[in-house]
Order: sequence, then structure tokens, then C-alpha cells
Amino acid sequence: MFIISCGTNFEPEINSISAEPNPVVTGETVTLNCFASDDDEPNILKNESIDYTWFTAYGNIIPSESPEMVTWLAPQDSVEYSISCKVSDQYNGVDIATIEITVE
Repeated sequence: MFIISCGTNFEPEINSISAEPNPVVTGETVTLNCFASDDDEPNILKNESIDYTWFTAYGNIIPSESPEMVTWLAPQDSVEYSISCKVSDQYNGVDIATIEITVE
């Protein structure tokens, strides 16, 4: 007799997203960190990885060696901007968080 068990995929979850400094001066940089976890650890899917995607309509996102951390180059206009981080796993689990950054 064979028993086959299918693991349950839990979606990755963003625990927090941070920006330092915030507010920022026009043309300066901000370090962004996205802290995420995936509760698949105790089951058969424990080796899945989390992919990070950063996006914004304004300014430039500069990647780093760690995908959960990027640098954002603030635009020259003094307003509030939104930057989002999307985390996903290879089983189509997704979470998105957005942070507001004030440019002065």
C-alpha cells in the first residue's frame, strides 16, 4: 500500500516594509526593506523560495544583492510617492505591500 500526501501551499506573507530615511530630500536615496515569510516550513513545500518584485511609477529602483532590499532614487518633485513590494512563491502564492514616502 502506498500513501501519497499532497502538501498544502501557504501563500507568502509580507510582515513589514520599511523605508529609511522617510521623509527624504529630492534627488536623494532611500533604502527599502521588505520582510516576508512563508509558513510552508513544516510541510513538504519547505524548500520553496520567495521572489521579490519592487515597483513604483516614479523615481528609480536600484536593486541590491539581496532581493528583499533595494534603493530608491527620489524624484525632484516634493510630494508623497508609493512604492510596492510583491512577494511570490513558485506555487502562485502572492502578497503585496505598499509604503508611502514623502519627498521634501
